Amino acid sequence: MADSSARRVEFKPNKQTKPNRRQRIVLDPHRVAWTGLEKTLLILGTVITLGMMTFLVSSSISATSAQHELINVQQSVTEEQNKVTDLRQEIGELTSSARMNKIARDKGLTLIEKNIRTIH
Repeated sequence: MADSSARRVEFKPNKQTKPNRRQRIVLDPHRVAWTGLEKTLLILGTVITLGMMTFLVSSSISATSAQHELINVQQSVTEEQNKVTDLRQEIGELTSSARMNKIARDKGLTLIEKNIRTIH
C-alpha cells in the first residue's frame, strides 16, 4: 500500500575495507588498573597522613618541653617558699621574748614586757 520514501541502501564491504574485529580484553583478576580519581585520593590521603603525623610529633615534643619547663618552675617556687619559711622561722626566733630577756640580762638591763611592740 504505502511505499516508504526512504531508500533502501545495502552495504557491501569493499575489498579495501577490513571487517571490524572485536578486540579481546584479557582481564587479570589479580591486577586492576587505578583510575585517576583513585590515584589522586591516594596521594592526597598520603599527604594528609604525613602532615598529621608531623603535627602530632611536633606537638608531642612541645608538650614534653613545656612539661619540663613547668617542673623547673615548680622546683624554683618550692625552693623560694622554703627560703621564706626559713626566714620567717628565723624572725620568730630572733624576736622571741625569751631571747630578748636573755640579751637584756646579759647587758644588765631589765625588760618590761608592756613596752615591747611587735610589728608584723
